[in-house]
Amino acid sequence: MLVNTLERDARNDGWKAGVAHGLAEGKSLGLAEGEVRGSRQAKVETAKNLLQFGLSIENIVQATGLSKAEVEAL
Repeated sequence: MLVNTLERDARNDGWKAGVAHGLAEGKSLGLAEGEVRGSRQAKVETAKNLLQFGLSIENIVQATGLSKAEVEAL
């Protein structure tokens, strides 16, 4: 009876640790992905502003790091 209780407790502890690790890793990946999306969105907004100022597509590509096709699509 005591062994069953110890085994159950150990499994529960392992399960809880696994869930906590998974949640932490998922949150970390989500934050990293959000930063990438935010960075890209900032580049797109900058490119739109530069287009309004009449800057050439080639200069906008150099300034933002976006591809020529991405800038042309704006």
